[in-house]
Amino acid sequence: MDRITLRACGKLNLSLDIVGVREDGYHLMDMVMQSVSVFDRVTVEKAESLDPGLFPYGEQDIAFRAAQAFFAAAGIPGGARVRVEKRIPSEAGMAGGSADGAAVLVALDRLYGTGMGEKLVPIGEKVGADVPFCLTGGTARVEGIGERVTPLPFFDRGCYLVVKPPFGISTPAAFRAFDRSDAPRRPDTAGMIAAMARGDIPALEALSENVLEAAAARPEIGEIRRALREAGAAFSRMTGSGSAVFGLFETDKAAAAARDAVERYGETFLCKPVPAGIWVETCI
Repeated sequence: MDRITLRACGKLNLSLDIVGVREDGYHLMDMVMQSVSVFDRVTVEKAESLDPGLFPYGEQDIAFRAAQAFFAAAGIPGGARVRVEKRIPSEAGMAGGSADGAAVLVALDRLYGTGMGEKLVPIGEKVGADVPFCLTGGTARVEGIGERVTPLPFFDRGCYLVVKPPFGISTPAAFRAFDRSDAPRRPDTAGMIAAMARGDIPALEALSENVLEAAAARPEIGEIRRALREAGAAFSRMTGSGSAVFGLFETDKAAAAARDAVERYGETFLCKPVPAGIWVETCI
């Protein structure tokens, strides 16, 4: 096998809480995350060397850093050429870069026959905070700085309508703003997980929260959430540090019907929950 193409799925934060700060300044998280069907298509080929010129964004590319981390951990020589067809919006809080990094780790593990499996997760930790979740995917509670991923029963209910406004939100700036802010409304994460297990979508609006939303200080976020709710969403939140906002609808038809009501706010995506973060399309 010399080439493999994978789907690297984006994620939504159904809930996001900050529960502390480590001595090194990293924030400790408690999140409920869901993989969704918006994906990047990532093609990885064997190459003679590990040249940043063979990656879409050079040395700063998370895909390149993932490849570096893989070969360092595997202790083998090798190289890769990576192509990415982007579909996950950038600066959205949907883990587009982390999903690509996770896909590269999975691809190289298969191409070079290293059989690392779950050992890819600690490698992914060094590459990006969302990479461990993207490797696992599905529905999960994610804690620490993103390294502790506890799979939950697959929450396959409903259809998501995602709105990406025409601006991004800096993740470091959002966390700095949170540190300066008053105590926010906090989610009931355990209660939310119990409601998800019951399939109780309407209960999620009261139980969930994204504590970074207020820190983002963009009134458009609240406007989009209200518009989604008025259009029939049972539950709406900003994902990650933003700027994308999603609404969860009980049916695919209801989500599609709501699209016209929110298109003025930015790019829109209809997506379904999926049970894994990385899917293999072709191997050659």
